[in-house]
Amino acid sequence: MVYKPGKLRRKGKEIVNARNWSIGIITALLGLGFFISEIQRIKALNNDPMNWGYLALFILTGILVFLWIWASQKELDLLFDWLDPERYVPPSSLKETIMILWCGAILTALLFSSRDPYMYGIMFFLYSLLIIPSVKYLNEQIRTAIDKSKARSADDLNDPNQSMKAKLYMEGVDVLHEYFLERPMLKRLIIIAVASAIGLIAGIYWKLSGQKIIGILSYGILFLTIFLSEIVIARWRCIRDDKLRKIEAELDEYIRDD
Repeated sequence: MVYKPGKLRRKGKEIVNARNWSIGIITALLGLGFFISEIQRIKALNNDPMNWGYLALFILTGILVFLWIWASQKELDLLFDWLDPERYVPPSSLKETIMILWCGAILTALLFSSRDPYMYGIMFFLYSLLIIPSVKYLNEQIRTAIDKSKARSADDLNDPNQSMKAKLYMEGVDVLHEYFLERPMLKRLIIIAVASAIGLIAGIYWKLSGQKIIGILSYGILFLTIFLSEIVIARWRCIRDDKLRKIEAELDEYIRDD
């Protein structure tokens, strides 16, 4: 039994297709016309703190959408490139497709609602609630795939001809285990949900009272929640990628000399 990462990519094509559909929805809904209208609107903004709050949150949300597209592809590629689970097929039911499409639709709605801290607060709170069970479900699948990959590698680790390569693959799998399953991902998402609820409460109060300072406060809470959370996970990703890069360099040399 030889450990050969790569076959999981073919088995996971339904998940990839769902993600591509989600990106298609984002692209279609945003469209060139929307960006042109927003650019024109931004040019016409007067020097008002609420307008600056809107502009900052609009730009940050655009970055968030880009990072979701980039990171989801990056992490799928890492799982496909390093895992070779024994007797495992990735889930590809309607449930997984709906989860991914719904996530993409809410991310798009965030951009459209950034003009209004009340509406943005609603959309971001819904997003923060949706992402928690989605990540929990994803982590359960990743845990199964990692465990079954380790099971497949057991024979190779005991084979003198395959042990070195298997050892390097398992070091990479351990890095993925650390990133997906040992990092406090769910704790981070719960903190985001709580902070988004506070931002939403501020947005509701702004909507009812019309007090500009409360609207600015709502914008600030939502902006800092997204900004700080992305800084945290960006650091985790950098640590993950640095470790994998070193292992991959050794693996490339071993395969080259094999």
